[in-house]
Amino acid sequence: MPQVKSSRPAQDTLPPRLSTLLEGLTYRELATRLEKVYRAAALAIDRLGHINIVKYEPTSLEEGGADLSLWETMAPVLRDTVMDVNALVSVVKQAFPPPEQKARDGAWAPPPASFDERLAQEVETVLNACAGRLAQRVADLGQRVRQPEVVSDRWALMSELQSFRADFRAQMGDLVYLTATAFEDVPREQVVPGYEVQVGAAAALRSALADLRRSAQSRMEKLAAMPPKDVPAHARRMEEMLAAFAHMPASLTMKTRDKRMLVEQRGHLDTLATRPEADTGELRAVMEPVLAELARVGTELTQRTLVAHDRAVWSVCGARLEQAAMHLFLHSPGAERVVRDALKTAEALYGRSPTFDTFLRKARMAPGQTQDDAQLRETLEVFRERLAALPFT
Repeated sequence: MPQVKSSRPAQDTLPPRLSTLLEGLTYRELATRLEKVYRAAALAIDRLGHINIVKYEPTSLEEGGADLSLWETMAPVLRDTVMDVNALVSVVKQAFPPPEQKARDGAWAPPPASFDERLAQEVETVLNACAGRLAQRVADLGQRVRQPEVVSDRWALMSELQSFRADFRAQMGDLVYLTATAFEDVPREQVVPGYEVQVGAAAALRSALADLRRSAQSRMEKLAAMPPKDVPAHARRMEEMLAAFAHMPASLTMKTRDKRMLVEQRGHLDTLATRPEADTGELRAVMEPVLAELARVGTELTQRTLVAHDRAVWSVCGARLEQAAMHLFLHSPGAERVVRDALKTAEALYGRSPTFDTFLRKARMAPGQTQDDAQLRETLEVFRERLAALPFT
C-alpha cells in the first residue's frame, strides 16, 4: 500500500537561505555543528507554534476559574513546552560545550588565530548565552504557573503559557539570526524558521481587526437616533459580530489577555440583548472599550511585530508603481498587470492606516474587470500619494 505523503515539510526543515549559508562556510566542522543546532531550533520553534492552546481558552466569563480537570488537561502541554525548549538547550551544550564544561573535560584550544576561528568563538559565546537564557526562562515558567493568581484563574494560566511560548520562539529565532549574521548579512525572514508564517499571521490579524473595528464603528454611528426598543437587537448584532471574529482563523493568534476583554464585553452585550429596552448610552459604554482595544492591538502589531514587514512591502509596492509608470509611458499592456500586482501586495499593509485602507477597498478590481490607461494613471497617482503618506516612525 503506498504511503500518503504529507504536504507539510519536515518539522526541522531549514529555510533555503540558511541551508545555503551553511553550505558556503569554509569551516566545515563548525558548519556541521551549527546545522545540528539550527535543526533543533527549527524543530522546537515548529512544535511550540503548533501546540494548540486555543481550545483550552475560556469562551465565557463563567469559565474563568481553574480546576483540577484543567490542570490534568494542560499538564501534557506544559510538559511538551518544557521538553521542547530543553531539547534545544541540550543540543547547544553538546555541539558547543560551554567553557567550564570544556575545562572539566580537559580540552584545550589555542587562541583564535584566523578570522574563521574568531567567528566560531563568537558563535559559541552567543549560543551558550542564548541557551542559558532559555534554561532560565524554563525555570521561570515553572515558578510562574505555581503562583496563586495563576493557579486559580484559567485566563491567567492561558495567558502565561501563551506568553512564555511566544518568548521561547522569539529567543530561538534570535539565536539563529544572530549566529547566521556573523557569517553573512541576511534578512531575518530568510533564515529564521517559521518567521514568515508568524509575520503573515500577524498581518492577517491586523487586517481582520481593522475590518471588525470599521464595521463596529459603522453600527455605532446608527445609535444617535435609535429608540430604546431597538437597542437590544442592535446589541445582539454586535455580539454576533464579535462571536464571528472569535471563530476566524486570523483571531487564533490574538493574545489571550486581549481575547479576555472581548469575551467579557460579549457577555455584557448578551445581557443587553435579552432586555426589552436599553439606553443607547449603555451600549456605547460596552462598545467604546472594544473599539479602543481593537485599535490598541492593531497599533501594537504595527509598531512591534510588523515594522520590518511593512517597510519591505512598502518598498516592493514603490518599485512596482515605478514599473507601472514606465509601462504607461510606453503604452504597454503590462501596466494593468503591474498595478494589479502592486494592489495585491499592498493588501499586506491593510490595517496600518484608515486612509490607506479606504483606498485599497476602493481600488480592488474584480477578476474580469479592466481599466483603460486614463483609469490606470488615476489609480497610480492616488496609490503613490497614499503610499507616500503612510506613517513610518
